[in-house]
Amino acid sequence: MITIKVNQENHQFSENLAVEQLIRFLEIKTNGIAVAINGSVVKKNDWSLRLLQNSDEVLIIKSTQGG
Repeated sequence: MITIKVNQENHQFSENLAVEQLIRFLEIKTNGIAVAINGSVVKKNDWSLRLLQNSDEVLIIKSTQGG
């Protein structure tokens, strides 16, 4: 089991997964979001390549519109 912290909440998985898989698992729409792992932003083009490791801290930020 690996533990990934997403927006301050721990999630456990049986195997390493890519950022793209994590977003699908959490059922988050990909439009207007940014992802950082351990403080480093991951480009959307790299989500399928970037594997998460045990104890990684993921921050998912959703953009909002307003004025």
